[in-house]
Amino acid sequence: MKKVLVTGASGFLGSHISEAAHEAGYDVHALIRKTSSYRWLKHDWLNIHVSELDDRKTLFSILKDVDAVIHNAGTLWGAYHKVNTEGTRVVAEESVKVGIKSFVYISSLAAGGSSKGPYAKDGGEPDNPISSYGHSKKAAEQLLYNLRGKLHVVILRYPMIYGPRDTQGLRLFKTFKIFINPSVGLRRRYISAVYVKDAALAAVRALFAPVGSGSCYNISDGADYTFNKLYKVVGKIWGRKALRIPVPFDLIMFGAWLVNDFLKGKTAFNPDQMGMFRERYWLVSPERAISELGWEPQVDIYQGVKETVRWYKEKGWL
Repeated sequence: MKKVLVTGASGFLGSHISEAAHEAGYDVHALIRKTSSYRWLKHDWLNIHVSELDDRKTLFSILKDVDAVIHNAGTLWGAYHKVNTEGTRVVAEESVKVGIKSFVYISSLAAGGSSKGPYAKDGGEPDNPISSYGHSKKAAEQLLYNLRGKLHVVILRYPMIYGPRDTQGLRLFKTFKIFINPSVGLRRRYISAVYVKDAALAAVRALFAPVGSGSCYNISDGADYTFNKLYKVVGKIWGRKALRIPVPFDLIMFGAWLVNDFLKGKTAFNPDQMGMFRERYWLVSPERAISELGWEPQVDIYQGVKETVRWYKEKGWL
């Protein structure tokens, strides 16, 4: 039984990746920080390790006993370079030292940047990150690509991920508790999305897929959405109605600045993240991932939102 280390395992996607790896037959090891919550990690089969991403000595001792790494740890707010870029560097370099056989990096479509018009990027286009977050993820990808001869690396770029345990996406659902529902910007904005369990399975399938080291794939459910479409799906599934009021993008950004200042940067609703939506098109195609990784999305937006609403209600989040 191969041993797989999942970094950032206490979070939304990381906890689902850990479960998907276990279901696939791997001996799963979770890397978390001292301050991490254990609420999604209460499994008898899960081996938990505690370390900071810059603690080379501890990381070396953990990595020498595993076969593969799914590096999911990262941040959506503040310290982008320290966590997303330099943290990845340390984990990757220590992985090289111990001879890790497979390294899957959880990246973001922010590393590739927006698409030129309402056309999904398939992976062959030039990268143009426009946010500090995007630049930090792209820099991490580049350093991993430079190590591709010493470490078998597969990079996965994700769009919006939604599903059970998601605290960030919960805001979209909660807007239906009031009748007036703000819409981002005065023009349509297009995005890709993927249900969290499909996202997790893609990471597991990439572990030992017969693809070249340094390969990079876009992951999504294959459909294109506008924010209005997503709101309509949520409202229909939940049985809620709201009056959609378009809010000028500059006003959205002002709100992001206020929230960011009040919460001291500890939220994804911050100017760097929201600023990416000055560009209207964030669409990616999963076709290359489907054809080369042996993975395929199983959950469409209606089923995914239905499962998410059900879970939120069961947990008392809605």
